Amino acid sequence: MKNKILAILMVLALVLAFTACGKETPETTTTEAETETTTEAPSESKEDASEAVTDESATDVSEEETETTAEAGKAPETTEEIVAYFNEAVNNVKSNSKSITQNYSNITLNGSCTLPSSLSGILKLLGGADKFIGDQLAKNSKGSAVISKSAYPVENESYASKLTAADVSSATCTEADGKYTITVKTIADGKSSTIVHGTGHAPKAFNVILPGTVNDNIPGVATSIVGTATMNYPSATAKIVVDAATGNVLTADYSLNWTINFDKVGASLPFNTHDNYTIAW
Repeated sequence: MKNKILAILMVLALVLAFTACGKETPETTTTEAETETTTEAPSESKEDASEAVTDESATDVSEEETETTAEAGKAPETTEEIVAYFNEAVNNVKSNSKSITQNYSNITLNGSCTLPSSLSGILKLLGGADKFIGDQLAKNSKGSAVISKSAYPVENESYASKLTAADVSSATCTEADGKYTITVKTIADGKSSTIVHGTGHAPKAFNVILPGTVNDNIPGVATSIVGTATMNYPSATAKIVVDAATGNVLTADYSLNWTINFDKVGASLPFNTHDNYTIAW
């Protein structure tokens, strides 16, 4: 899935480059779409300090807080307890599950794209930018398949979550029929060209497309024109259903909102990836 997404992004980067080639570099302005993206982070957070991707002090404190877990046989109640329980449950999927079935993996646009007028004009011939990009994304959605444990979030890492209480805007747990339904939503991550797995907020527990991966795959001719790509993750929500008696995750649903930005040419592309899993023990 990641390779197919990257292929789409690389094509877009090249198209952006060719349509911008030979034109003056646009003045540094903030478009309406960009303003909406960059101002989402404060509305999601509890404190401005918790939003900083590089705020290591906040992370250190919160990691100590998440050591507090619910009593054995008792549903987690506080944010710290719920996040700690979530971490233990999904990390156990990576370590001890028998098999993981990805029921579907979909990628869609999460709003309208902001593109240079030259490119928007070209794409109007194909029904508009949003339709063109949406059609390409639809072709890359996937149906049911058994996946390797390494492909389960966080992809290619030994862990499935390093979330702390300071990384989430909400964490809830409900109990019914011997099962816990746990839902966690991360605080928004602002624009970055350097964020990696295990840092920030969403990259600690979701299969995010990283800016470094995008930039490493953009051809040099395109990079010189469109500039360095930055990524931001406005919100991410994970919902797991856990067998209360064993602590085993039965189903998991991950929804990630993310945006790729080429600020040099005034381009912003908002996406959503939605993955659903069933775990066997």
